[in-house]
Order: sequence, then structure tokens, then C-alpha cells
Amino acid sequence: MSIKRMSLRFNLDNEADRKAWELLQNLSGSKNKAIISAINGYFEQDNNLAEIVRETIAECLRNISVIQAQAGPTTEILSEEENELMDSLDMFFGE
Repeated sequence: MSIKRMSLRFNLDNEADRKAWELLQNLSGSKNKAIISAINGYFEQDNNLAEIVRETIAECLRNISVIQAQAGPTTEILSEEENELMDSLDMFFGE
């Protein structure tokens, strides 16, 4: 069994330190287990958050049906030669 020791200090003039100290003092179980759990939870929260976001998006998309909008009529783009032909036809027919 390999045990590593670590010293920890709390500045009771600092609100966050004082709150952590008070929580540990009021803890009925193992302080060691609570601190280990808190450290592991702190560093794993980013992975958990990403997974929660992924699951939430997937769940929302499961309930959505996608309807493809019908495209409106397309206008044909004429070349310059075709435009000149149309202009000459307009003049021929008198429009």
C-alpha cells in the first residue's frame, strides 16, 4: 500500500477558505474521502458537462422532424448573346 501525505492550510480571513474549513469541520464522515471526492469532481466536471450538453442536444434533435422547404421557381440566367437575341425578338415583334 502506497500512501502519500499532503499538508493543507486555510486562511480564515479569506471567505472561500473559511467556508471550506467550516464544511470540513462539520463533516461527520471521513475528511480525507470528502477532499479526494471534491478534487476528483472538480477535475472531471468539464468532461461531465460536455457529455451532458451532448446528450441534451441529441435528445432535442430526436424530437424534431426536418421538413425540406420547396425551392421557389428558379430564374434562368441568360448569356449576353441570348439577351441580344431576346432584344432583337422584342424589336421584331414590336414590344
